Amino acid sequence: KKFPMTQYLGSKRKLIEWIISRFPNIDSVFDAFSGSGVVSYYLKKKEIQVISNDFLKSSFLYAKALIENNKIILSQEDIDMLISKNKNKKTYIENNYSGFFYTKDECIFVDNTIANINELNDEYKKALAFSCLIRTCIQKIPGGKFRRGLLKYRNPNFKHYRPKFSKEIKETFLHFIKQFNEAVLDNHRNNKAYNENVFDLIKNIKTDAVYFDPPYGGSGFDYEKDYFFVELITKYYGKINEFVGKSKVYKNLQFSGFNKNVLLKDSFENLFKSAKHIPIWVISYNNRSLPPIDEFISMIRKYKKIQKIYEKKYHYKMGDSKGLKEFLFICVD
Repeated sequence: KKFPMTQYLGSKRKLIEWIISRFPNIDSVFDAFSGSGVVSYYLKKKEIQVISNDFLKSSFLYAKALIENNKIILSQEDIDMLISKNKNKKTYIENNYSGFFYTKDECIFVDNTIANINELNDEYKKALAFSCLIRTCIQKIPGGKFRRGLLKYRNPNFKHYRPKFSKEIKETFLHFIKQFNEAVLDNHRNNKAYNENVFDLIKNIKTDAVYFDPPYGGSGFDYEKDYFFVELITKYYGKINEFVGKSKVYKNLQFSGFNKNVLLKDSFENLFKSAKHIPIWVISYNNRSLPPIDEFISMIRKYKKIQKIYEKKYHYKMGDSKGLKEFLFICVD
């Protein structure tokens, strides 16, 4: 079983073997910021009970489809229905985003697919189908980050042109259905996916360990803003009609506590205090994050003993990676 290809900011896919091989021997784990879902998935493969959470609806759906779901896949009948024309489809994406991130025909496909997904009568089939649509939308976006000026990448004469950006959208969608169907696995555990703010949830979590992969402060990532379009199609479809900015982002972004540098120290303090009842903490971090590593270590030590700090040189796919190091903290009572 292989986890579907990711194109997700901050994904630990390239580091997954390094992370998993250093995990303590545990029976249950809470993945507090599950993101792409790749760490949760590989922990599930180890027959560990996995509780996943992410405050983004799009990331929650990945976990619903592949972590909480043990057996359900999309049948050929489901797939045929998902790509059929739906006479009751809305024109929400077509009206607001034609010629912006996607062509008009691609926007029509998104509207039509959403209408078909909503006709599925199983929560896991809906999560699988939405996950495939989300991945399709992200796959056609250069860098996977929704911003202005992206259609130029469709032009063969543009220096950064890649054929995948112009690939027929239905073909990309069917490709991801195959990947997600093949990734469904049963670890014979009662796994669970949540779509909540971590501060509201963590006090009630009872697991052997928690894995923290928080947004790295100072990275410039604002996950809801960067992925607002896939939140729009999964959480706010048809509900928002006023957009702002050059990317036409929606106004009312959620509070995460980790998207502004001035909030980071208080957010980590709150997080660690709320998680002190969980015996083992495993934390991903890097040497460019905020708070700085020495200050971060001092914050951890208020609540846990740091048993081990693993260190690994790391290279981004794009951007400056000089001197970049990834850390993995193992913290115990």
